[in-house]
Amino acid sequence: MSRIVPLVFLSMLAYGCGSPAGETETEGSTTGTTTGGETAGPEGGQAVYEQPVEGGNTFACATCHAITEPSADGFRRPGHPIGDATRRPHYKKSQLTDMREAVNTCLQEWMLADPWTAEDSRWTSLYAWLDGQTGVEAAPPVDFDIVQPPADMSGGDANNGNVLFNQSCAVCHGLDAIGTQQAPGLAGLGLDLDYIGLRVRTSGLPDSPTYEGLTGGRMPFWSAQRLSDDELRDIAAWIANSEAPSTTGDPTDTDTGDSDTTTTGGDCGMTHPMIGWTAELEKKLHNVGGTAEIVDDCTIVISNFTYDGAGIDVRIYGGIDGNYHNGFAMTEDLLKPGGYEGVTLTATVPDGQTLDDLNGISVWCVDVGVDFGSGMFSP
Repeated sequence: MSRIVPLVFLSMLAYGCGSPAGETETEGSTTGTTTGGETAGPEGGQAVYEQPVEGGNTFACATCHAITEPSADGFRRPGHPIGDATRRPHYKKSQLTDMREAVNTCLQEWMLADPWTAEDSRWTSLYAWLDGQTGVEAAPPVDFDIVQPPADMSGGDANNGNVLFNQSCAVCHGLDAIGTQQAPGLAGLGLDLDYIGLRVRTSGLPDSPTYEGLTGGRMPFWSAQRLSDDELRDIAAWIANSEAPSTTGDPTDTDTGDSDTTTTGGDCGMTHPMIGWTAELEKKLHNVGGTAEIVDDCTIVISNFTYDGAGIDVRIYGGIDGNYHNGFAMTEDLLKPGGYEGVTLTATVPDGQTLDDLNGISVWCVDVGVDFGSGMFSP
């Protein structure tokens, strides 16, 4: 298995896995601090580019966009480089002429953050810094095509796919797909080739007002211009046949008894007609399994719950007809070394929601919008 590593791989992981947004870097850092719309430091715009946005997920502008290519760290990202973005005539395939609106699309659809006003210091700092990166008076617009994966995803070269993965997908998923705070680990999951192809090509909000043809998830899609079909087949071949990373944690740190995890909700009665309904969690990722039962007006008990404990921010979610993007959390974060094996887990419908607001349940990776395993309730 190839282990070609871009020279600054570890420094890139620091953007998503090191100091949280809002924390000051070590003394002498030029990346600055971003809090509440205020950006301090000699390179304020660079800090906005490099650091996750407060109130958003672990993504930053630098997660998806280099300044120029070849990039300084050697990664190819899903988005085009943005070093000349301030000089482009329009954005998002001519849908927008205001660059701030294009940035707000990224903030809202990919980074789970609030949009910026024209007066927000983060926007003005970022624009000024980016404008200083370009040496052209006018730049051409960026073209991208959202395409379906090949009908036949077989025939890829897994060895070449490992190299390609570590030069592109690893910016979020980590070297050899071990996972980071920006994206879950993929190695050793035995994912289906067609599933991999669909996620790579069409991941994103299915109700996006900006992009057509997306099928769910928070991972940015890879357009036809950023990744060829042959490269996609190679990467998929490696992911599908990759080996699980070795564990370094305490192998005894695994729940096997009747421990549970709860959240707070309102007082629970026994009036709703769905009481007694069950849902079987269908495994999609990370060894998820179990049987969920609605036991009263605000409590769902999942018996024989299994989940390997990996991901980013993973919670039990409720939703309607499989739409967990617009659903709600019913537990705290479930990440845990050693995971869960055959435990009883308690989820609580939070105040402000009722059983009328769900007919399905999911082990949901919040930051990237991925369903690790889910089921629909029935009598």
